[in-house]
Amino acid sequence: MQLFESFRIALGSLLANQLRTLLATLGIAIGIAAVSTLLSVGGSFQRFAQSQFAGLDTDALTLMAQPDFSGSSGPPPDQPVLTAGDIEAIAGLPGVREVTARYTSGGELRAGPNVAFGNIIGTDPGYLRPSMQLIMGRFLSAEDLENRARVAVLDLFLAQQLFPDGRPLGRELLVQSLSFRVVGVYGQSDSFFGGGGNLLVPISVARDRLFPAAALGSVQVSEASIYVSDVAQLDAVQAAVTALLRARHKLTPEQGNDFMFQDFRQFAEANNNVLVGITAFLGVIGGIALLVGGIGIMNIMLVSVAERTREIGLRKAVGARRRDILLQFLVEAITLSLIGGLAGVLITAFLVNGGAVAVQLLLADSGIAPFLLMDPQAVALALVFASVVGLVAGIYPAIRASRLSPIDALRAN
Repeated sequence: MQLFESFRIALGSLLANQLRTLLATLGIAIGIAAVSTLLSVGGSFQRFAQSQFAGLDTDALTLMAQPDFSGSSGPPPDQPVLTAGDIEAIAGLPGVREVTARYTSGGELRAGPNVAFGNIIGTDPGYLRPSMQLIMGRFLSAEDLENRARVAVLDLFLAQQLFPDGRPLGRELLVQSLSFRVVGVYGQSDSFFGGGGNLLVPISVARDRLFPAAALGSVQVSEASIYVSDVAQLDAVQAAVTALLRARHKLTPEQGNDFMFQDFRQFAEANNNVLVGITAFLGVIGGIALLVGGIGIMNIMLVSVAERTREIGLRKAVGARRRDILLQFLVEAITLSLIGGLAGVLITAFLVNGGAVAVQLLLADSGIAPFLLMDPQAVALALVFASVVGLVAGIYPAIRASRLSPIDALRAN
């Protein structure tokens, strides 16, 4: 009952000075909106970035036919080595679930009068990942590899360039003057890291027909993705692959590796840490705005104590205890903060949802708009922070009011 009565008196006091209350709550509202909006935006970009990393094979090792100059051993051979036999041997290692090999080069692509330049990727059916969607037709099959079929799968970017009428299936295109039949079109999820312009053909055809020098060369595979049965064993599998390839390539202990690994886990973790740091920095900036609002509440409460000195004296004269006066002004400060906090939440909802609509209208291709959401945790944190600020800002004025002498308070003008 005492708390309810203090709350009623606090509302009456705030409504009696509406302009001053409005200015004080405006400071808190801006602070809350700054904290929750910046944290929501930071979290949204973090979720968006994580969705892009999902297509980077963070659950696999990427083996590349490039000399490794980062190893602790001596300098690597000048010529990288990665053969089809290496890939078959890796596939037989314990813990390896699947190995997808690729031979990549670039070249001119021609379909009638339309010409484009793209990445020519010789690969196998395992190249199709969850981040890729077949838009039409089919993907490469095991029969295509075995029969060395001259079939091709285009990404949407190339399909639109070479077949602007939107009907690429079953039609012919020339790759390095060799005719291929289009059997499928795929689209990749929107990503900061992926571009367009990929043509996929069976790796057997790429080596034997398009780039015949590779079939007998030291680099028969440009890169390969090694998928493991247990993600926790990635480091162990990498060590096993390294030992296997060094033995197959007859490398001496003084020589570095004539191959290298690319681990997207470290890349994803590093970028995630950067985004977490940026989000925290944005939260600190918003917190400064909220702190300024708290100082405004303290000033308002000090002015309120000075203006209501006689009221405090009368309440003490009729039996109000020191803790009653203390509770009254603390409740008033917290009420002021919570009103500002609720207003800040409404401002946050408007800014975040309005921003999502604006991004969808202006930058629809970026794919960011679906991730722009108001973060409930950020809002809850901001409201708790507002209550704490109100409590801290109201303590000194409340203590000052509770210590007033009734006689001195009644004598005040």
